[in-house]
Amino acid sequence: MSLPPPETSEAPFRGPDVREREARLVYHTISDQNRVSAVGAQTIRRHVERFGDLPVRGVRRYRRDWIVEKEFNAEMVTTGRPEGSEIREFSYRSRNRLLFWVKNCDVDFKSMLTITYPADFPRDGRQVKRDLATILKNLKHHYRGLRGIWFLEFQKRGAPHFHLLLSWDLSRKGELIEKRRTRRHKSHGSESYRTHQPSEDQASRAWFRTVGSGDEKHLRAGVCWEHLEQTEAAARYAAKHSAKPHQKEVPEEYESVGRFWGKFGGVFLVGGEELELVTTEELARIIGPEIISSRGRVKKYLYDANEITNQK
Repeated sequence: MSLPPPETSEAPFRGPDVREREARLVYHTISDQNRVSAVGAQTIRRHVERFGDLPVRGVRRYRRDWIVEKEFNAEMVTTGRPEGSEIREFSYRSRNRLLFWVKNCDVDFKSMLTITYPADFPRDGRQVKRDLATILKNLKHHYRGLRGIWFLEFQKRGAPHFHLLLSWDLSRKGELIEKRRTRRHKSHGSESYRTHQPSEDQASRAWFRTVGSGDEKHLRAGVCWEHLEQTEAAARYAAKHSAKPHQKEVPEEYESVGRFWGKFGGVFLVGGEELELVTTEELARIIGPEIISSRGRVKKYLYDANEITNQK
């Protein structure tokens, strides 16, 4: 299809208000079936090229989602945290990578383990990561073949805590019981959860010893090991917990936070071997307005977009 030349060469930058107005214009050029019309695709192309986002090279399909690969331009100024600089927050880019891995890795998550610190907790991220490595070593010793993804958050009191999405099915160890959550764990969204009590008790004792707590209340409430009824529950948990604004920023007194999430036990992405070549405007017409971010940029991660067909 022949497209008019983009209006990019000499167009002056007129501030974020222009960017936002043109981004909103994209949403008003959608045709029936929630797909972008030819005019809308041209608008997207002009907007993308005017404001400096990289043009689309192609899309790569994974287990449940797609990832957009963009052309690299050495003259463009990259955004984000400079390499080697200190991490001070759980950025949206990092969060998107976490969600993409949770949804598209080769693990079907069967349970989620939440571990919290007692009233006296470390303010050094290096010590916190050593504690995490110790509890993971203990879990892998008791549950052979254990794999998973962990992510870090900060509670309102400033204490770090971890969520571990695990491949282990708690029902393999015996009957599951229903428990009420402690006040500390009510943020999970429900008042109760199902667990295998001996497994949760073992994990609680191991974490209690790891952090040298000495607080009996922490022994009873420092661990919550929840059976996940559905595989998709892991993605919902990751999306919900990693999106909390007050848990993204690192407390001022906390130092050397390091990475906010990671993998263990050998976790791999499923799919992604084939790159489907597609232009920005073709991608817009196929998927619809979901490819455009709130800033009018083409998104890198296209969640739940497996309906894409006839890309070439």
